[in-house]
Amino acid sequence: MAHSSLHIHLVSDSTGETVHQVARAALAQFPDVQILEHIWTLVRTPAHVETISSALTRNPGILLYSVVDPEIRRLIERLCSESNIPSLSVLDPLMDMLSSVLGYQQNTQPGGQHKLDKAYFDRMAAVDFAVNHDDGLNMDRLKDAQILLVGVSRTSKTPTSMYLANRGYRVANYALVPNVDFPLHLLENAPDIFIVGLTTDAKRLSMVRRNRLQHMSDTQNDTYADLDNINDELKSARLLFSGQNWPVLDVSRRSIEETAAAILHLYVNKREEKLNAEISDETAP
Repeated sequence: MAHSSLHIHLVSDSTGETVHQVARAALAQFPDVQILEHIWTLVRTPAHVETISSALTRNPGILLYSVVDPEIRRLIERLCSESNIPSLSVLDPLMDMLSSVLGYQQNTQPGGQHKLDKAYFDRMAAVDFAVNHDDGLNMDRLKDAQILLVGVSRTSKTPTSMYLANRGYRVANYALVPNVDFPLHLLENAPDIFIVGLTTDAKRLSMVRRNRLQHMSDTQNDTYADLDNINDELKSARLLFSGQNWPVLDVSRRSIEETAAAILHLYVNKREEKLNAEISDETAP
């Protein structure tokens, strides 16, 4: 029987990020269903499970969980069984496969992916790097950057940089300004940097800029949202991108996540090409 709405309980012994992302990816395939989320984080005691039990009684639906503690898992599984609530441990299939391949059982530490290890501090350093290299800042210090995003104003450079930084990549971005040349000479100090040009639909960009001007109560900068000027800006940007042989991404209908995924695809492919070329050179007679 089809449902027009669904209560979904997302239970985690940590921040809830994992189970929420899995649920979001799956629920995106059911756009006509109204989803009512109930988010339960840091679930590590029987008392917390009791609270969830009361909520399930009030709002029955389904329950997805990411919990590693065996006792808490058993309590959740028993609760769902007794309440006739469909449930799923979202990480079990992957953990079972890894255990089988690696030959030992997983660690049972809640929130293991959020531990303060080297990877964590590397991500924080990447975020700090993105902040300090946002919108053309410190372009004379790009030697440590892995990726540089270039585009006209309001082409999602900053949020994409921050998203990639949270993935651990050191990203800088530069906003192209009309009648101001891009400082190509500064790239000489960063020979390995991967540069991507971002572009977008002119009409969509005009609307975005016009909304920004209204939000800022700016009535003096009409050329910023003028369609003819925007077309000129985008044309100049494309000439720069093609002249430098930089890959170009149109962000018009892409979410930040989709743009970041496309950038990483290009970045990884380029890195693989370089590694393969180096191997070929080493093995050449």
